[in-house]
Amino acid sequence: MSIEFGQSVPPQLCSLSDEEFLQAIQWKAKPTGDLMKGAVAGDLSRFSKGLCSRLKEISKQKKRGKYASEMLWAALWSEEAVEETCRTSDLINLVKSARELPEKIQKASKNGKRKTTPKLSWDEVSRLLVGWLDQVTVAEPMRPYELLLLIELLENIGFRLAPSTLVSVWRHCLFAAVSLCFNLEETDFSETSEDQVILISAELPWRSGFLFSEISGAKNFRQLGQQNLRDCFFDRTDTDGTPHAEILPRLDFWLAPLTRALYIGQVWEKPVWDKEARDRFQLSIERLIAACDVSGKLGLSPIHAVAHHILLALAAYFAGLPSRSAERKYLKALASEKKRSRFLIQSAGCPAHQSDWSEWAVLRNYWSDSSNLLVVTWNGDLPVLSLSAMGKLLFEGRWEFSLTVDGQSVSGDGEWSAVCWNSDEDADYLELHMELESGYKLERQILLPRNQHFAFLSDIVTGTEPANLEYRSLIPVTPGIAGTLNGETHELSLKTKGLSARVFPIGLTQERDFFKPGSLTLNDQSQLVLHQQVSTANALYAPLIIDWEPDLKRKPADWTNLTVSEGGKISARDEASGHRLRIGAHQLLVYRSLQKGEHARAVLGHNTHYESVIGRFDTNGDLTPLLFVE
Repeated sequence: MSIEFGQSVPPQLCSLSDEEFLQAIQWKAKPTGDLMKGAVAGDLSRFSKGLCSRLKEISKQKKRGKYASEMLWAALWSEEAVEETCRTSDLINLVKSARELPEKIQKASKNGKRKTTPKLSWDEVSRLLVGWLDQVTVAEPMRPYELLLLIELLENIGFRLAPSTLVSVWRHCLFAAVSLCFNLEETDFSETSEDQVILISAELPWRSGFLFSEISGAKNFRQLGQQNLRDCFFDRTDTDGTPHAEILPRLDFWLAPLTRALYIGQVWEKPVWDKEARDRFQLSIERLIAACDVSGKLGLSPIHAVAHHILLALAAYFAGLPSRSAERKYLKALASEKKRSRFLIQSAGCPAHQSDWSEWAVLRNYWSDSSNLLVVTWNGDLPVLSLSAMGKLLFEGRWEFSLTVDGQSVSGDGEWSAVCWNSDEDADYLELHMELESGYKLERQILLPRNQHFAFLSDIVTGTEPANLEYRSLIPVTPGIAGTLNGETHELSLKTKGLSARVFPIGLTQERDFFKPGSLTLNDQSQLVLHQQVSTANALYAPLIIDWEPDLKRKPADWTNLTVSEGGKISARDEASGHRLRIGAHQLLVYRSLQKGEHARAVLGHNTHYESVIGRFDTNGDLTPLLFVE
């Protein structure tokens, strides 16, 4: 029997004594030093001495350089990503206890009092590790995440363990790593999450290939991990670096092994990426930082073991993103421990981005403490959005809808696509499309301006035959935000500490009227519900404006549906829809063509051939456009 990477691992190896196990190892070169010579001779004392010396040097290597302390126990970032057993949970707790142990014995202070005594000693850690390893058997082999934890423990504090414990831990890790190497090609990952595929098939080979570098085949295993890291990363990112929307719910778990692999490459002075992969990874980090709000949270991504802005700062550093970039400066501002002051970071380009392939978009105005951020994904049966207004999370969740045509419910096929994206110095704009049953289609407009504090969201339902249409749009409001209806109009206010937003359903009449059905409410599920209906029509337009401009929150507001004409003839409501909103001295125009006209249409003195127009009127009554869509 022999032990080397790339070869089968006989179960009988588990029954060998430590001396016999060491003598079965195939080394890549002629044995030198205490580590290899002690193993060849079956001399446990000499082997443990050589291993202890080597692990001490690895520990020193890991502590060099910036962010070393943050990366030492980075394997714990993934603890929530794995399906924990009692055994795994015990190991996690043991590693956490070992992490808290002081490097040196604490001396008594001058007043005779010792500092707080740690829960465990090094001897107790060694004893508990031996007990834990007794649970690892041929029938219940070491799990991949357990292997990662033990490798990290060996790298960091292995030299502090009792010699017999150290040999036992190293032996179990080698057996598990060699077994993983031999079985990797036949492993079925079809039911495994993307982040776990990276951890198992890429990070572990990359990392164990360094720890066991003297053993035959370890270099090939490390190179396999390096290639798998590249392949896994490229498979789930667009050419511009944008990760696929499917990853966002577990984004930190996906980014963690990639960041750890970069760090380990720096420790061993072996870069994990070639130039093409490094450049794309930098783009990925830039895309993700743009989706990070002022609180430091990534839109549509739950927070797990580590704060998003901290993980992104580490990934940006190890990726080599320039420290003077707007993204790095933004993360530094978010991480500042000082009382946060107002900041605005200049950037050559707009931080917004969109990817058809990745099926998500980031609409953002600036790198600022009061920036507005709207993240949208459309990879599922419904679009999901997250809106942060001046750093306060206002909306987050699935944007639902319901439609009835002549009393019959109409649904869609769930296949959404982006039909329009525009990002310039005025605004970011996204338009989504989905085919519905019975020849109907649903389009969604999403706009976030660059220099004003409001968002525009709308739904457009179009069909081929006149019918009675009843529509509801349901937008998720962050729990805890209070909603208040205006006593006389359809305006609704949303308030939380530090933010006051006003919602205007400009497709409805301003005043509530029993004879004109329609409403805007906040239901018990914290959903903003816009209800509109039309009779004998081919189309329905349901726009909303959410305004949180501080200077306008107490200004009087009014809105009206506008007359649209074409060639001197008034257009029907299912042909074109025009609306004006006035808040104080600010006036906004919204126009949407619902059926293509033969000539230019006129709305409030503005003539246009465009399908969509959104703009503000200046003090002279001229329209300053935020958006034209052909």
